[in-house]
Amino acid sequence: MDLIDRLRQLSPGAANLLLSAAIPRIIPSIGGWGLRVEEVTETRARLSVPLKRRTRNHVKGLYFGVQMTLAELTAGLLLLRRFPPSEYRSLVKRVEADFKAQGRSTVYAVCEPPPEVFGGLAEALKQKGDKAEAWVPVTLLAEDGTVVTEVRFLDSVKRL
Repeated sequence: MDLIDRLRQLSPGAANLLLSAAIPRIIPSIGGWGLRVEEVTETRARLSVPLKRRTRNHVKGLYFGVQMTLAELTAGLLLLRRFPPSEYRSLVKRVEADFKAQGRSTVYAVCEPPPEVFGGLAEALKQKGDKAEAWVPVTLLAEDGTVVTEVRFLDSVKRL
């Protein structure tokens, strides 16, 4: 992540391309999905997956598993940016999803929690061994802006 952060200072687009290429190598089962890292900042992450043969289910919508993986990766990248693995460990303890519409196009996952979510975590994680939990929301949107799915992850973070 340090290399990507240094590259992000020079070129955010290049850092996103590098992450887009690296993630399928880290998680081989998502190879061929066409996952793209669109944006990762201190407060927001946005990833996308196109609707294509490998991501489409029998009713021509985005697979449930693709949606959940996309949402988890989006929240995870933002958590990694805010709470680097050299100092913290993060674990998803619970997931809630509310399906609104079928994803019949490229789907964009956006994680932009209210400031108090990460502020509360940071406040609770001041010393080694401290643990804290927070609900991290992710919204999946179709190309036209229609909400496809709203997801919440209960993330547990521990300071090493």
